[in-house]
Amino acid sequence: MTVLERLRSLLAGPAGSAPAAGPETDVPAATAALLLEMAWADEDLAAPERDAVRELLARRYDLDAAALDELLDLAERRRRETRDHFAVTRLLRERLDHRGRLAVLRDLWRVVYADGVLDPAEDALIHKLARLLDVSHRELIALKLSVRDG
Repeated sequence: MTVLERLRSLLAGPAGSAPAAGPETDVPAATAALLLEMAWADEDLAAPERDAVRELLARRYDLDAAALDELLDLAERRRRETRDHFAVTRLLRERLDHRGRLAVLRDLWRVVYADGVLDPAEDALIHKLARLLDVSHRELIALKLSVRDG
């Protein structure tokens, strides 16, 4: 089953039911929701941030344009409907090992720095997400420096 077929089946769910996939149930959707939340943290989705989110997700999950658009549509709907960072981060804590959670945070820093500016709202959000993902402050700052300086 291709990634696009898997996403479609997750989105469709059982016949006649609501979509089964979402940031609360699926790692790619949860990751996409956090990346979008970070891109919108400063209340301005700048083109470099949007492009970074698309590139990071396409690369991480090997998505073609159609699958990427479906994933982003789902994540954006969920992001607008709820700001429940706990449910999304809980899923990632349960399904990703520590290294995987560090990779998500590294991608979040990449979104933050895509426009070259660290906004206070972005900084506050990423620190909150790091705590919820059970990543230490020291590790978070090391990731920040590697993205910012690298």
